[in-house]
Amino acid sequence: MRLALILAGLVGVSVMSAYAAGDVELKVVDKACWAEIYEDTDFDMNDPHVKVQGPTQMATLKDFSGRNWSNEIESIVIGPNAEVTAYAEKDFKGTELILKSNKRVNDLSKLNMSDDIESMKITCGG
Repeated sequence: MRLALILAGLVGVSVMSAYAAGDVELKVVDKACWAEIYEDTDFDMNDPHVKVQGPTQMATLKDFSGRNWSNEIESIVIGPNAEVTAYAEKDFKGTELILKSNKRVNDLSKLNMSDDIESMKITCGG
């Protein structure tokens, strides 16, 4: 009887482990797909900046990464396997700026988008 209970317990644990493993979703992260945004020109590391892992879509930058990035980005670096589409309005509307992989823009005013980005998409494989 005791052996039967032990075996039943082991079978139950095995079934539960298999069930839990089936719920795990494997997500591959492309470490070369990112964008780093800066509040100031010339990639100023002393001012607020954040590296954003792609792929992602941010319909608003208002509360992104603990702060309001809407209309606050002045320089940007694009990773080697990323492409960024930045929009002047939230919800991917308004003037659109496409930045290809390995692009470094030290002053977005040169592209008429300094402090004028409210939403953004990062796609991988760019």
